[in-house]
Amino acid sequence: MEIRSRCDVVLLLVFVKLAEVGFSLDSKEFQKNLPAKVVWGVAGLDALLPCDVTPALPGDNVTMIFWFKDTIGMPLYSLDARGGPLSQASHLAMGDDLGRRSYFIADEEPSKARLRIQNATESDQGVFRCRVDFVNSPTRNFQVNLTLVEQPSRPRIFDAEGREVKLNATAGPFLEGHELFLSCQVNGGHPKPNLVWWFNNTILDNVVDSNRGSQTTVNQLLISSVSRNLKGGRLECRASSSQVAGSIVRVVPLNIFLKPNKVKIVTPNNLSSGISQTIRCETSGSYPPAKLTWLLDGKAIRNSVVTEEETNSFTVSILTLMVSAEDDGKILVCRADNPRFPGGSAQDTRRISVAYPPRVSVALDSGLVTPVRDGTDVILHCKTFANPEAHSYNWYHDTHLVPYNESGGIVPKKDMLTIKNIKHKSAGQYICSARNSEGETYSPPFDLTVQYEPRCKKNHEHVRIGVIPYETIVVQCVIDSVPTVNRFFWTYNTTQGVFPVKGAKIESKGNVSVLYLNAYDEAIGSLQCWAENEVGKQATPCYFYVVPAEPPESPRGCLIRNTTNGGLEVSCIAGKDGGLHQSFVLEVSDLTGPAPPGIHSTLNDQGAPESPAFRVLGERPVFKLLNLRPNRQYQALVYAENARGRSEPPILLPQIQVQQERTSEEVLEDGAQVYKIANIPNGKVPSGSSTSHHLTIIIAGVSATAILLILAIVIAATVIACRKAPSTVPVRRRERRSSKPPSDLELSEAGFGEGFHRRSALYRASMYGECEERISRLIEGPDLILAPASFSPQNSDY
Repeated sequence: MEIRSRCDVVLLLVFVKLAEVGFSLDSKEFQKNLPAKVVWGVAGLDALLPCDVTPALPGDNVTMIFWFKDTIGMPLYSLDARGGPLSQASHLAMGDDLGRRSYFIADEEPSKARLRIQNATESDQGVFRCRVDFVNSPTRNFQVNLTLVEQPSRPRIFDAEGREVKLNATAGPFLEGHELFLSCQVNGGHPKPNLVWWFNNTILDNVVDSNRGSQTTVNQLLISSVSRNLKGGRLECRASSSQVAGSIVRVVPLNIFLKPNKVKIVTPNNLSSGISQTIRCETSGSYPPAKLTWLLDGKAIRNSVVTEEETNSFTVSILTLMVSAEDDGKILVCRADNPRFPGGSAQDTRRISVAYPPRVSVALDSGLVTPVRDGTDVILHCKTFANPEAHSYNWYHDTHLVPYNESGGIVPKKDMLTIKNIKHKSAGQYICSARNSEGETYSPPFDLTVQYEPRCKKNHEHVRIGVIPYETIVVQCVIDSVPTVNRFFWTYNTTQGVFPVKGAKIESKGNVSVLYLNAYDEAIGSLQCWAENEVGKQATPCYFYVVPAEPPESPRGCLIRNTTNGGLEVSCIAGKDGGLHQSFVLEVSDLTGPAPPGIHSTLNDQGAPESPAFRVLGERPVFKLLNLRPNRQYQALVYAENARGRSEPPILLPQIQVQQERTSEEVLEDGAQVYKIANIPNGKVPSGSSTSHHLTIIIAGVSATAILLILAIVIAATVIACRKAPSTVPVRRRERRSSKPPSDLELSEAGFGEGFHRRSALYRASMYGECEERISRLIEGPDLILAPASFSPQNSDY
């Protein structure tokens, strides 16, 4: 078989040679004019050379196929189909390397028949010719120019500034919404390579931006607005000179900075004033993570606690904020800023509602100004700023709740107080309070001044003036008025009638007028003082009754209290002052014997031992001593004094023994021994203490009986005095002055000079008054000045 095959080959070659000689189709001139189709191959890969074997006449068949290379007349590959169909033709290849790597593929479609050259090499490049002989159709020739592809260099990437993006490095950073520019470049390549930008298997740009004749091929990628979906993505630049050669791919990771796309304050915007509350703000979408900033009313919030939680793209800020009423309605802003993204910010705003207690003030109704005239209808408004609205109101006048009194013309109604036909007694400080769910608030005091004509100040309507012959009378007229008095008038009464005061010295200042009048005219029975201001003239004058001055009456109804723990309290009812200012004296003598250690001897100028141990002076007949020694006998004497002398007879009080509790041990206190009774087991009392104990019980019983008796007398005398007190006699009230009780042996005459008894007429009011005034004197503390025992009338101003 082998010898036969060889013979067939030889015969075929001879036949071909004879055919070439006999036919002009295989001449070189013919081949030069035959068009050649360029076929690109890749070194190392199979090259496919097409050859259309479709007959020109229907039903015709292929008999022979010959493949020639370049100008070589000997075919490198042939098929013999004379004995049957093309699919069963015998294949014959030259014995060189190219022939052994060649094989003709007869496809079911004759137009797609092709010669495959395995593992194409550079030496395989050249012009191949395919000759097809048919039974009846003319012979057909095809020329194919096999050329191997030259791939370009590996792509290089450059940014907008011309800096190269190195391998395995990221490009950027690029900003969301801004421009992205990258340039992909390759060198060489045959045919001219294509450069294509891809992203997620999608072509972004396939337009080459360089000249065809240039050795460098460039494709510039420009994205006008970077979108968020590029974050974390990878661009690809694919370079290829031929599709069969595949692509050289350069992967470029992208670094994209994103601005926050979501900011939200998730806490309700209802806040309470004065309470620390937390407000939460969340942001996401930013890369790198955003920083959160809080602003209130356009200003950064400082001095507040801020807590942050941060992930790669999510940030939470928790603000601890204390708001006030002034913050109500302000805009709270949570702003997210990307620190690496200039201008990359977003924010959420809230108009906060601050709940706060009412802010209250009092104002007059429009059209009214203070001071108001007596008899005017006044409306006060309680102006309130509150969130939520106030729902409850109260009105106060001089700290007292204003009741609803329609018949009296006082109508408090919610935030409005109506006072009809106002009188001067309605003047003073007004306060309103308002309440809401956050609490109750009181307004600052509103001073309502009522203008009224002059009138005598309380307790100055009727005053007795004691006259000492040939001494100047000092009469003080005290007026109550708004506005201030601008003019005073003085008159006097005699048996002849009422006359204006002339030739006397009058000093007026403000609402006080002082008259200095010589008392040689015994015909003057009384004086009257009149005043006038802008509102009008005084209707009823102030009366001053001129009476001869006399020594004061003795105090009466004296009561001793609190005779324990070294204390003594004596309170009496003052008698008549004799028309002059009076003061009161309490003298206390120690009847026990020599004074204990720490007490100085109290001798008078003659050395008499009966001089008082203590002498207490007061403006009222109420006295307190705090330094008496326990278990000693004292005698107390009370009398009144004025410029005409002292009251007779003085009031002699029962003997006093200061009681002191005893204990089983002695405690030294202020230099004296203090005894207290302690609990004794089985109720037994040690010997030596039984007598003192019984004596203490007897003294306590006697003292209690005496106190009850004195109290009954005082009450009876008070009731009788109240019934007999004339209504025209004024009641003189004094404000209580606080005084520091002196410590032991700290007795002084300080503060008593020549003018002590010669006070102005303001202090010459009668000490007789209403019943409640007398009772109050029994329970109120005195104004005390303690004098040493050596103080005596001989060296005093009295």
